[in-house]
Amino acid sequence: MQAASLIHDEREQDHLVRLAAGLGEQSTSPANLERLAARAAAGQDPHARFGPNGLEAAIAEVGAALTVPAARAREFIEAGSVLRHQLPFIGATLGAGRIDLPRFLAVVRRTALCTPEKLDLLDKIIAADIETREPMSMVRFLVMIDKHIATHDPAATRRRRELVDSERNISVRPDRHTPGQSRIGGSLPAEQAAAVDARLTAMAAAVHADDPRTAAQRRADALVGLAHGANALDCRCETCTSDPDAGGIDADPATVAAPSDTARSDGSPDATESPCAPRPTFHIVVNLSSLLGLDDDPAFLDGQGILDADTARRLVAGARRTYIRPDVVAEPRRIDRYAPSKMLADQVRAGELCCSFPGCNNRAFHTDVDHDIPFAQGGPTNPRNLKPLCRFHHRIKTFAVGWRDYHDPLGEVFFQSPAGHTYLGNAFTGRDVFGSLTRTGRPPDDAARQRIDTVRARRAASIKRADQRAMDRWNAENPPPF
Repeated sequence: MQAASLIHDEREQDHLVRLAAGLGEQSTSPANLERLAARAAAGQDPHARFGPNGLEAAIAEVGAALTVPAARAREFIEAGSVLRHQLPFIGATLGAGRIDLPRFLAVVRRTALCTPEKLDLLDKIIAADIETREPMSMVRFLVMIDKHIATHDPAATRRRRELVDSERNISVRPDRHTPGQSRIGGSLPAEQAAAVDARLTAMAAAVHADDPRTAAQRRADALVGLAHGANALDCRCETCTSDPDAGGIDADPATVAAPSDTARSDGSPDATESPCAPRPTFHIVVNLSSLLGLDDDPAFLDGQGILDADTARRLVAGARRTYIRPDVVAEPRRIDRYAPSKMLADQVRAGELCCSFPGCNNRAFHTDVDHDIPFAQGGPTNPRNLKPLCRFHHRIKTFAVGWRDYHDPLGEVFFQSPAGHTYLGNAFTGRDVFGSLTRTGRPPDDAARQRIDTVRARRAASIKRADQRAMDRWNAENPPPF
């Protein structure tokens, strides 16, 4: 990428030299070259007379050298310029192999709206996080980037919000490869996309289990149904198709999500919505202080990423809420049952950003809550022994031979493969985004903590006894009246 950027530098200089010669500027001094560049920027584009500009020439050269399309070559050139001039420290982590190319390009795109002054600060902070943390899944990596941007350059978050809102679109076009089939695509703000996705999921799940369609087919039929004004999906199981009056089953209303000091909330339907329509559910994790307007800390939308505080407040205003109190849930009274309570499961999922298996991006609130030490082997049902795992990785961990996992007191989840390699599954978590979810450094039953607590208790008791003896001596020496 640096080489691509340097090629662009050379081609821009070549282009300016051609302009100088063609426009009668015999001198190629920096002042003249800058004047020509200013004329070009003012709209006096000599493209027709003097051929492609420096960027276009570099795109062609880089594309030919790397055998990539023009758009990809341009992306390399732009990323190389950012690497050299704006994000050198993050670029160094790419060169050292700490991150891969897709992650670096994601940083380039997500910091595009940041001011130069903030870029310098973000470059150092993000690079330090990359260097000090183990590799993480793309979901965790993107949330980490967006968290830092929202914290240190909130204006960039607002500008991005305005941009994604103005660029929303939906396209329907014929499939070039399959006659008779079309493709639907588009871009929506994250919370609107989550609402659409939740609606389709709820409609697809509201039919009987014997419905012959796959989940993907039911979601497609649900979208078509919405286009026709339907709020529920007709079931096609044998019972419903043979009895016309049996269709139109209702889904149980689903609850939502927000944390506790962090609140968890779901989108609620409009009051005008049919009572028979299934309730779509998506989960937002946000600090209670942000909901109350005491701060503008960002929120997390499950499956989508970081949300700005204003959007989170608007969405949660009409939603059901679940308040998570880590100080209450941390040591639940009931640890002798297999299934965690809803509050405990919410805390476990809110403390992560996705499935905790290394590299997995499945959304946290669609996962199973797994016991590290199996419940049948005495593993307690508490936050220190629970983590979210998607169904695929839950089955791998439980039934595949050779896999082992470990959950340390700090909330870090490690997995050991059958080959003996150990991987950290959650290098960046919801506890990094929401400080109120942070757990105590050591569990109460930790031997070292017990030792220190005992020493501190003895010291406090000794000081209390000494104070009492001093008070008794003073009272004896100073009887009433004083």
